[in-house]
Amino acid sequence: MEPATGEGRCPHCRAFWEGGGNCPRCFHLQSLEGVLASFEMAGPARQAVHALKYRFVRALAPAMAPHLVCASSGHSFNAVFPVPLHRSREKSRGFNQAELLVQAAGWDAEPGLTRVRNTGRQVGMHERQRRANVAGAFRYAGRDLAGLRVALVDDVITTGATMQECAVLLRAAGAREVWGVAFARASYRVALPDAPIED
Repeated sequence: MEPATGEGRCPHCRAFWEGGGNCPRCFHLQSLEGVLASFEMAGPARQAVHALKYRFVRALAPAMAPHLVCASSGHSFNAVFPVPLHRSREKSRGFNQAELLVQAAGWDAEPGLTRVRNTGRQVGMHERQRRANVAGAFRYAGRDLAGLRVALVDDVITTGATMQECAVLLRAAGAREVWGVAFARASYRVALPDAPIED
């Protein structure tokens, strides 16, 4: 599996990038302090994400979770939020893959962040469609996060639209920093903003 670290990666969002500074994908991720991802969404990493999410192979979560812990080493978090699914999606799937990863990593899942609108699958949507799709889809009704460093955990981050929408709410609740933590990072092509994105 190809690590989402090192040279040729955006220092902020971990996507492929050989230019200077942050890559253009980061323009819409202002509420995220940064992204901590383990692998590029390709090959075995992509297969693992799809098997967990679409084939419901829950046994993969304990194998994937240590990589999230490794990716976030050196960062201490006061609260960890799994990116929520809508209750109808979680009921049909039987679980939230982000929650499984948080549990398998040995982290305590913080309550209060919910998805109040069923946005459906975003596969095939381009970047702007994804941002519009998740706008207003989440709600936070948890504790005061004043001054806290917070992690948002998911299996994969693609455009970051979902994490950005959640991060806005957590920042409004007082969070000092919100970091995205994911098993995989999908490096979609920034040169084609209207192209459908598979992952």
